[in-house]
Amino acid sequence: MYRVVETVAARRSASMDKAALCELAQTAMDIEFDGLDGDFIQAGCGAGGAAIVIAHAKRRSRAFLVHDPFGPDAEMQVRRELTAHGADDRLNVKLIPGAYQETVALDGAIALAYLDRGEYNPIRVLLERLAPRLVPGGHLIIDDYKTRQECRKAVEDYFRGKGGFHLVRKSRLHVIRN
Repeated sequence: MYRVVETVAARRSASMDKAALCELAQTAMDIEFDGLDGDFIQAGCGAGGAAIVIAHAKRRSRAFLVHDPFGPDAEMQVRRELTAHGADDRLNVKLIPGAYQETVALDGAIALAYLDRGEYNPIRVLLERLAPRLVPGGHLIIDDYKTRQECRKAVEDYFRGKGGFHLVRKSRLHVIRN
């Protein structure tokens, strides 16, 4: 796993530093170790670095769905990056292009969701669709919570008055289902 993180960091395939990538990998591996059921999901994938790390940290049989509204050439670049790292169909990774409102389904359990979007509306839509599906012990990791005020507001608005979750501030915000 360390080699994957090193390679992703060296190629600048992720906006996260090595420590944050290691934390992401460790969370995915902990979920596997704990035997939690459910898919892994990512929304917003940039150059694909976080997706590569998650794909290698999970068991091969677990579905990993990567949603992004991709620009014209972005999807092909991400596909090439994932393939170059062996993080494609071989590891059960599926890229799903399109708006979150249209592509993120409202059914099925989720063990891990990594959200790399900073704008209020996309984060709010993702929280509404994903948080209720999170299994006990599952994690929603929100990348831009510390750095983007509109992301922070969407998270605070969504979870205000809701029970059953606890928010843990690490390098990224982890919302964990009780």
